[in-house]
Amino acid sequence: MKATRFIWFIIMIAAGIAIGLYYTWIVHPVKLVDATFYDLRQDYKADYVLMTAEIYNDNPNLFQTMIRLDRLLEESPEIAVANAIRNADQLGYSETDIDMLYRLNEAIGGNAIETPDAEDIFIEFDPQTFVNTETAVPIRELSAPAEMPTEDNPFIDQSLSQPTLVPSDEPNPFGEP
Repeated sequence: MKATRFIWFIIMIAAGIAIGLYYTWIVHPVKLVDATFYDLRQDYKADYVLMTAEIYNDNPNLFQTMIRLDRLLEESPEIAVANAIRNADQLGYSETDIDMLYRLNEAIGGNAIETPDAEDIFIEFDPQTFVNTETAVPIRELSAPAEMPTEDNPFIDQSLSQPTLVPSDEPNPFGEP
């Protein structure tokens, strides 16, 4: 008797799984809908802003941070961060997380200075505009300052104390006369 009950139990479990799969796959299948960040609940938006703040903390690129915050489709990134701070206080986030949100708020509010990477900085150098020829000091005045001792100093190479200009027949590659 126990063996037949066990067999019917297994048959009913298998039938339940088969009917459930038939109903969910054939009769009423799941409709996939693409959701946007705007559709998130407020607590998930706060988590997203916190993740953005963590990324900004590791790599302070304000432009990328603003793009990430724009995905929330709030009125402005400042409002998105302010809402996240308010929700983080209500949800009991840790102090370090709330501090990161406040640092992000200062950064997008213009209170923090972004330190760009070396490859992001491009300085165009034009020697004609860089050197003011009216205030330039001749090289003879720079060669021997008044406080330089006149006695033989073993630490100064005497041959280098007076610079000499050597004329060259080759053209100057910098375009100066």
